[in-house]
Amino acid sequence: MKRRITAGIAVLLLLLVSGCSLLAPSPESGELNLVDDFGREVSLEEPAQRIISLVPSSTEILFALGVGDRVVGASEYCNYPAEAQAITRVGGFDGPNLELIASLNPDLVFAASLHKEAVEAMEGMGIAVLALDPQSIGEISGNIRLMAKAVGREEAGNTLIEDLEERLAKVAEKVSALKEGDRPLVFFEGWYPGISTAGEGTFIDEVITLAGGKNLAWGISRWGNIQEEEVLARNPDFIIHGYLDEILKDPDTMVHFANRDGWAEIKAIKENQVFFIDPDVINRTSHRIVSAVEAIAKMLHPDLFE
Repeated sequence: MKRRITAGIAVLLLLLVSGCSLLAPSPESGELNLVDDFGREVSLEEPAQRIISLVPSSTEILFALGVGDRVVGASEYCNYPAEAQAITRVGGFDGPNLELIASLNPDLVFAASLHKEAVEAMEGMGIAVLALDPQSIGEISGNIRLMAKAVGREEAGNTLIEDLEERLAKVAEKVSALKEGDRPLVFFEGWYPGISTAGEGTFIDEVITLAGGKNLAWGISRWGNIQEEEVLARNPDFIIHGYLDEILKDPDTMVHFANRDGWAEIKAIKENQVFFIDPDVINRTSHRIVSAVEAIAKMLHPDLFE
């Protein structure tokens, strides 16, 4: 009897030490219960092996997690890393090709908020879909964690998040001593004419703050338009644009901004503080958003990053 009790205790201790790994499914296999950004519950019998990504940021994260070879379909805009360009295209942001998606036999599709109708249609076809809609860097990390779980690469996901957080911490350390008056006013222009910008409650607003600046678009909720007169009145210290049209392909984009009616009097233009940032880095909600923080911090405070 004593031997049986002792053996039972030994087994119990083994379970405790191993984190109950004998009872719990391996992170690389077993049924997965997932909840996406819209509160939808999605169950997978095992980590996804045939994946379609309708969002460039999701494609970037999947490759960073080491499962790029499992991506069998991607949007027309999924261009990073370079290997992603060889993946079968399943449409743009608007109206993905559902027939083609179904023919690729995916066990999981990653979508975004703009794919609401497509998500419902794919659900009706019996295709598992996770819809992602991060609004902050913290939520981007949450998406990385969710995606890592969905593909059975949780350790890789943790490593990716740790790297992001460490790089953010280094920027934060450098700008931590800035006083309020040392934080320049930054105007981020998403498009012109019909000036679009990133207002309060957006991850770009957070990027500007983390980089040691102040977002000019206060009072604008999320993504919206701002009147040209308002930009002139607020007089930004820096202008950062994340798009390239035919005019802005000229390396000297300062000339383009200075030629706008009344803009030559803006402080940023007078002091030659107009910068371009790669739209694929600033506009995508992937782990690469930290590169946007680093780039803008160096634009605003070059002396701190010498």
